[in-house]
Amino acid sequence: MEFWELIENPTGETYCHLIKLLCDYSDTFYFVTRKELKYNSVVLEKFEPYMIEVYKTKRWANTETKGPAATVYVIEANSDTCKLLQQSAKSLYDWVAPNLPEDLTFKKNDFAWFSCTTHEESGGFSIRSDYYRKLLDQVSGLKIVKVE
Repeated sequence: MEFWELIENPTGETYCHLIKLLCDYSDTFYFVTRKELKYNSVVLEKFEPYMIEVYKTKRWANTETKGPAATVYVIEANSDTCKLLQQSAKSLYDWVAPNLPEDLTFKKNDFAWFSCTTHEESGGFSIRSDYYRKLLDQVSGLKIVKVE
């Protein structure tokens, strides 16, 4: 398995292309809200028709919290949710309280192949095949580095 880290926040067209690629090659994605933070409920309502599951946990992607459990919203990855993701933010790290849920993570066959911790401005890819590695080259302006 290879790990690739973002070295720059994808913004504008790069963000839109990244989200399109992630939605096209994922079954689901999720984001989280934390009890101690406020969020824009209108944004959550827009994703509601596409929610597959909502649950509470203290552990997700690259995070484990000692505080209250976070709420995870698992959502279908499709063209409608892709547009919602693109319209809701101008960059990947815009996905942070108080405006948006946090820590976008995309899964294919129950494998998280992209995850981010937005309040820390970090994100990256877990790549299990050359096929998925080559997909990253399709996102113009995406700045990534392989983690050795």
